[in-house]
Order: sequence, then C-alpha cells, then structure tokens
Amino acid sequence: MLDLSIGVGGTGLSSQRANGTIVNRNSISFINAAFNGIDENGNHSPENATMFWDNRNKSLEEQAIQPLLSAEEMRGTAIPESAIIDTVIQRLSSIPEYNLLFTDAFGSNSITEENIGKAIAAFERTLTASNSRFDQYINGDAYALSQQEIRGMNRFINAGCADCHSGPMFSDFELHVLTVPENNKLDAPNDGDGNFAFRTASLRNAALTALYMHNGIFETLEEVLDFYDDAADVNQNNNVPSQQRDDEMRDLDLGNNDERAIVAFIESLTDDNLDNAF
Repeated sequence: MLDLSIGVGGTGLSSQRANGTIVNRNSISFINAAFNGIDENGNHSPENATMFWDNRNKSLEEQAIQPLLSAEEMRGTAIPESAIIDTVIQRLSSIPEYNLLFTDAFGSNSITEENIGKAIAAFERTLTASNSRFDQYINGDAYALSQQEIRGMNRFINAGCADCHSGPMFSDFELHVLTVPENNKLDAPNDGDGNFAFRTASLRNAALTALYMHNGIFETLEEVLDFYDDAADVNQNNNVPSQQRDDEMRDLDLGNNDERAIVAFIESLTDDNLDNAF
C-alpha cells in the first residue's frame, strides 16, 4: 500500500511501485469512476461529472488527458507541457496496431487528443463493481447483511456519516474542509490560496482501497473513524484555520461497538467479484 502515488521514474506496479517522483495525492480508485457525480435519485450527467480530489476537471474524457500533462505523473520534464499531446499523438501514430484500433473506433486520421480521451474513458467505464452484499440487501435479500452490519448501517446514518457519504456511490462528490493531519512526505492544499477542501471519497469497495484520505495518512478504516470522532472538537491540522472547517463536522460519539459495526457495514459495500489486481 502506498500513501502517495509514485509517478515519473517509478518502477513496478501498485503497492510494489518504488523510486520516482512522489505525487502529492493518494490515488483515487478508478473502479466505478463511471458513476462519478451520480446523485441519490440516480441522476447522472457524465459530461459534467467532477474528477480528482479537488473537482478541477469534468468528465472521464477530460480527466484521462490530465496525467499526460502533469510533470509528476506522466510527462516528466524533458518535454514541455505545450508539446506533450502532439508528442503522444506522434508516438501512437507510429504504431500500426494503434492506427488500426483508432480507425476501427473513430474512423481514419482519428488519433487526436479528443479521441485519446474518449478511448481511455471508454475503458475506464468498463471497470465497475456494484454487486456488494449491501446491494443484494437493498434489492430484497434480507439475509445478505449480518445483524452487526445492519446495526452499523443504522449507526452510520444516525451519526451523520450519510450526510456526505450519500447516494449510490456513498459520496456527494462535494468539496469539504476537514482537518486531516498532513503527510510529511509531501502534502499541499488543493490550490495556491491555502484551500484544504477535498471531495468526499466514495465508500464502495473501500475495504480494498487503503490507504485513506487525500494524502493517504490513515492505514485503516478504524483510524478514519477515530479521526472523525474527534474532528469536531480537535483541529488535527494547524495549517487549516478552524473557521474554515466544514459546518457539517460533528461529534460522532462512537463507542467501540459502534465503530466495529460501522466498519463491518463499510466492508459490506465490497463487491466480492472485484478483481483487486489493479
């Protein structure tokens, strides 16, 4: 497990990746990214779905291009940002197999920035995992969840967790200012104005996507709940002025049994058919 992503110059995949440039964010899982922006009524506008921890881009098509532009993630420093897209297009155009694939999908002379974004986004939309035991429970299987998980679901709602972790993806996809402790490796606000507002992470398959928060500071779901239990009363990041903290922060007043039940409920949001090799 990596707290912060490793980009240019890194070797290896996933948790085995090492060396290279450290990116200042923990990677958001792309599983179910096809549903970004969906609300509690099932309304969904893919072209307006916000992306990244700071919601700075809209749509998977637009998101797919951004890592190519980033010096830390994929571009490096040898090629200026203004030239990287043309360079990528030239490289893809020199590979016969890609010419055939793009022609089949988009027609002739179709290796363009727009179509590169469309191709990557189309692949990302195939990566869904939404048949958890919780889904089976709400679809009528009364025995899909244990009594502890049902208790955790009710405590999750009553404690106010569902105010932000709402809707089919258990996220309102909104930005909120918390006081998450900083990761001393490399951490920064989401813009140059010192704004520490980050989006609500989806809880689907969260049991498989540690580490947690925008900077990967917490290793377990229990640590995340401990943070929220104290967050209303204790500012855990001195760089975040207390007056900026989200108004929805509250004392959860969780006992040990509550915490274990809520963790069990979150674990029930895992689709057991998900191939976690990604």
